Amino acid sequence: MNPQQPGIPAPSREEFSHSGAAGVQGSQLFTHGCATVCQVPFTVLQGEGVEYLGHANDAVIAISNYRLHIKFKDSVINVPLRMMESVECRDMFQLHIVCKDSKVIRCHFSTFKQCQEWLKRLTRAIARPAKPEDLFAFAYHAWCLGVCVDEEDQHAHLCRPGDHVRFRFEMELVRMGFDLQNVWRVSDINNNYK
Repeated sequence: MNPQQPGIPAPSREEFSHSGAAGVQGSQLFTHGCATVCQVPFTVLQGEGVEYLGHANDAVIAISNYRLHIKFKDSVINVPLRMMESVECRDMFQLHIVCKDSKVIRCHFSTFKQCQEWLKRLTRAIARPAKPEDLFAFAYHAWCLGVCVDEEDQHAHLCRPGDHVRFRFEMELVRMGFDLQNVWRVSDINNNYK
């Protein structure tokens, strides 16, 4: 179902050819993974669809088209799928995930069958996509373009830096001891570059 228009089936990417998609919004080409509003333990980004949601030992685990999210009692693990290098099952009940930044994540399950099922799901999720359009970045971009101007976009701040970024940058220049009066200067010359 299309989350923007309940009751209307969501179009798949395969239904549109490049020339036949002229009147279609980009967000319609990249539909969310679940038809109904999923009860997930995190805020879903635009274009992100939760594909699997379940429980591990003392944790809630979810896989979307963008991330693996594991919520334990005291902590949360949130890793983009493209950051994962490998995933394997160890000691029959433990999912062992190695990330590209050398981080290791372990998640325990109560049964071997449950561990194997999540291993298959995660292996499929981190596999190299068949087409570049299957990458999350395309879905996110299409959904962001489809947002109305009046509609509040909770993730717009990710695309443009605020005053806090400029302040941190200036504080870093001071910390590093750059002489901003004589040799170095910060310029806004490319602020409006398109």
